Amino acid sequence: GLEGGMDSYNHYLIAKNSWSNPSLLLDQWGKPVYTILASPFAHLGLSAMVIFNILCLITASFLAYKIAKKNNFNFAYLAFILTLLSPVFLDNTISSLTEPLCALLVILTLYLLISENYRLGAVLAGFLPYARSEGFIILFVVGLFILLKKEYRVLLYLFIGSLIFNTLGWIIEGEPFWVITENPYINFELSGRNVCGSGGIGHYFRSGHYTFGLGVCLLLGLASIFFLNDVFKNPTSDKNHSTAVILFSFGLFFASHVAIWWLGMMGSCGYIRVMTVISPLAAVLAVYALNNVQGLLEKFFPKYSTKVLSIAIVLLIIHVFYVPFRYYSYKYPLDISQEQKEYVTLGKWYSSQGFEERTKLYLYPYFSMIADIDPYNQEEHLDLWASSLQFTKKGDILIWDSHFGPNESGLPLVQLENNTDWKKIKSIIPDKSFITLNNALFEIHVFEKIK
Repeated sequence: GLEGGMDSYNHYLIAKNSWSNPSLLLDQWGKPVYTILASPFAHLGLSAMVIFNILCLITASFLAYKIAKKNNFNFAYLAFILTLLSPVFLDNTISSLTEPLCALLVILTLYLLISENYRLGAVLAGFLPYARSEGFIILFVVGLFILLKKEYRVLLYLFIGSLIFNTLGWIIEGEPFWVITENPYINFELSGRNVCGSGGIGHYFRSGHYTFGLGVCLLLGLASIFFLNDVFKNPTSDKNHSTAVILFSFGLFFASHVAIWWLGMMGSCGYIRVMTVISPLAAVLAVYALNNVQGLLEKFFPKYSTKVLSIAIVLLIIHVFYVPFRYYSYKYPLDISQEQKEYVTLGKWYSSQGFEERTKLYLYPYFSMIADIDPYNQEEHLDLWASSLQFTKKGDILIWDSHFGPNESGLPLVQLENNTDWKKIKSIIPDKSFITLNNALFEIHVFEKIK
């Protein structure tokens, strides 16, 4: 199994098939930067995708350490440990999700900027939105940082990524404003649909103890206070500028996800996995806070500062080892989900039906893998949208499930059951009922077009 549900399998299938279907390299849901970099691994299978994410995790941990060293923080090694054992990052490494790569690219961008390699940092920042759409948030913060540093000419480098991809989208797909018109989240918002609803404003705050760990969360709160104090004392310090770009990137990213989930915007489902992207930043900020705590202890309790700090660091390290074990070890080794097991049952039936030459309509990506279907060959497969039905012909096979059918597909089951063009030929109803998206009981129903 993989973390990230069907999104993981979708990203894997896009990356794997991108060489034979080059248009997938420009798929904004799949994320062009992710697809390009992950595609060689995808050709080696799902395990290779996990290895790709492990490499992202280790490299991001090293860069967090390098930033802490560059800022002359004591205990810089903790930035490596806190990133490597970040609960949300560690858990989502076992996936084909885009978050681990984006986390690496974000921390690399900030490392380049803090190292005063402004041009290269700006160029890389310009490609972040095509690794994950929240890259636009980091891009905005990077632009402010470059303005703060008065590197005005460098601002132009921020647009290189968008210019390259938009030009390709214009040439290949005929969309002159490809960056906007092909963005799935903008289109989703404009459609007025809301698959996941919305949630409380405190959702991501309450999730902090299993996202970053309670110890790191407490240090993040202290980091914000210490930063305000440092800026008040010395607003022009380069060290404060370095901390500012990290803190503002973390804060604006976090606040944006709080807002869009609370408001029910951009198709947000409140997934905590998105916090993987800023977990290396959380590690650096935690070390920054610890350095300030050290300063306070040495000032007010000079006799005991070393002992107290040593005990605190040991406890923190024990804590960061314990948290991912506490919250995530129960589910490893990862099994496939209950939904996938029902699709395995369907696959056994499907393999005996001789449907290979027929067009199949469905939206569940895992089925492409177990049925050996190329999801991007439209003679073999069509995505199941309500609008797809007009393109079907007699003999086509439609696979509806209660996860995607009434939500992303926009097709309630009753609509198909009342459509005389379609005949139900198979139902998979679990022996032990379980709930899927929007509190529906999970079922699979197969229809054949008879008219």
